[in-house]
Amino acid sequence: MNNILINQVKKILHGRALKKGFAHFQKTGISTHEAYIAMRNMFIITGGASNDKLSVEIMNQRPKYLDIKPIGVLGDLSAGKAAVMVTKMKKDGYYIFDNVLNEELVDEIFKYASTTPTSYLDLSSPGQKYSTNEIVFDESKPISPRYQFTNNKIVSSPQLVNLLFDQSLLFFAQEYLGCKPILDLVAFWWSLPFQGQGKSEAAQLYHFDLDRIKFMKFFFYITDVDTNNGPHCYVRGSHKELPKSLARDGRFSDEEIEKAYGKSNMVEICGRKGSIIAVDTRGFHKGKELIQGKRLLFQIEFANSMFGQSYPPIDINLDSEAQQEIYKKYSDTYGEILQLVNTEK
Repeated sequence: MNNILINQVKKILHGRALKKGFAHFQKTGISTHEAYIAMRNMFIITGGASNDKLSVEIMNQRPKYLDIKPIGVLGDLSAGKAAVMVTKMKKDGYYIFDNVLNEELVDEIFKYASTTPTSYLDLSSPGQKYSTNEIVFDESKPISPRYQFTNNKIVSSPQLVNLLFDQSLLFFAQEYLGCKPILDLVAFWWSLPFQGQGKSEAAQLYHFDLDRIKFMKFFFYITDVDTNNGPHCYVRGSHKELPKSLARDGRFSDEEIEKAYGKSNMVEICGRKGSIIAVDTRGFHKGKELIQGKRLLFQIEFANSMFGQSYPPIDINLDSEAQQEIYKKYSDTYGEILQLVNTEK
C-alpha cells in the first residue's frame, strides 16, 4: 500500500511539473531542464500515455503542410504509398524502405567521412563525452568504439545537406507524426569493434530515447551492415507502451528485453550500403556491438515539438537557391535548429 501511495504522489507531482513546464514552453518557447525531467518521469510512470496525450494536443496546434511534393530518395510517396508504409511503422516501430541511396552518393559521403577530422568517444572521461581534438578516422588504429562528426562538419557536406532537405523524408515524417515535423537533430558517426569497452556510452545496450514528446529517425547505412558489424537492433512493437517490468530510465540487458518481449521480436536490421530505415526510437533499440569491420551511419531526426532536451543551433550556408526556397517555405521545420547564414550570392 505504501508503494502505491508513493507512486500516486510521484504521479501527481511530476504531472504538475510537466503541465506547468509545457505551458511555459508554449508561452515562451523555452523548455526548462526541470520540465524535461518531469516529462521523462511521467513517461515511465504512465508507460508512455503522458507523451501520447501531449502529442494529440500538438497535432491540433500544428496542422500538416498541404503542399509537400513527396518525391525524393524514398521514391514517389504520392497516391497513398506513404500511408501504407506509415501504417506498418506504427505497428512495428520501424520501416525498411525498398529504395536505397544511389551508389555514387554513398561513395561521396564515404569519401567525405574518410578524409574529414572527427571527434571520438573519450572513454577516459566519465559519461558520454567526446574529445575536443579531432582526428581523421583510421580503421587500422582504433582508439574508440565511436567517432562522431560535429554538426558543423555535417552541414559542410553538400551530400548530407541534400538529404536534410529531401522532400520525401519530410513527407514521410509528417505522415508518421501527424503534424508539421521539426528537424531537431542530426548525427553522423563511425563505429568500430572495441573489445566490449564503452558499450553503454556508444549506445550498444538496449535503451529508449526520450529527448522529445514524439519523434522519429531516419538511418542511412553508408557501409554494408551485417550481423557482425553493427546492425541497428530494434524490439518490434516496443514503441507503443512501456511495460512495468522495464519502467525505469537507463540501459537494459538482452536478457531483460527478451523476457519482456520475446526473442522473436528482437530484430537485427542488416542492409547493404545505401539502405534507409525509419525508426521510432521511443521503442527499445541499440546498435549491436561490432565484432569486425566498421560501420558508418547518418541520422536525421524529426519531432513534433522542441519541448524537451536543448541543443545548440547549427549555422548553415545554403548556396543552392532551391534549398533556400525550401528552408523559407518550411521554416517551421528547418528553422528550429538550422540558422541560415551567408545566403546572398
